Amino acid sequence: MLDSATFTVFDIRSFPVITLRNDAIRPGYAEQWLREMDRLVAHGEPFVMLHVEMPDNEPHEDFRRRGQWLKQNKEALARVCSMLITVESDDEKREDARGRGRGATKAFGIPHRAVGTLAEALDLVSYRTPPRCMSDRAGA
Repeated sequence: MLDSATFTVFDIRSFPVITLRNDAIRPGYAEQWLREMDRLVAHGEPFVMLHVEMPDNEPHEDFRRRGQWLKQNKEALARVCSMLITVESDDEKREDARGRGRGATKAFGIPHRAVGTLAEALDLVSYRTPPRCMSDRAGA
């Protein structure tokens, strides 16, 4: 069982919908990101990852560390992460996210969508998660 109190980079309270916490993106956060991703993969249940209005300030070293982990764990991650959704209200940033998402889909085999609102993202989630999970989420 995943304990949401032990996750600081990801908000897992609405599992199977997981949201990256933007305020966690600061120098050195990659080590905690790696630990949390390891736990999510080991948990073995499918989830959808949301990135909402992400800031453009990720430290280079953290980006590099995450990239290494993603390369080393891409098959395991693809088994449990059913979709990555970027929510970006700015049209230009959203289009940039679509381009990065196409590259990530090729590299890791995880479908990516970029949408303008959280409501659009949750509509997509309802198509990617089993009904049991969505009813559990609604009651949380």
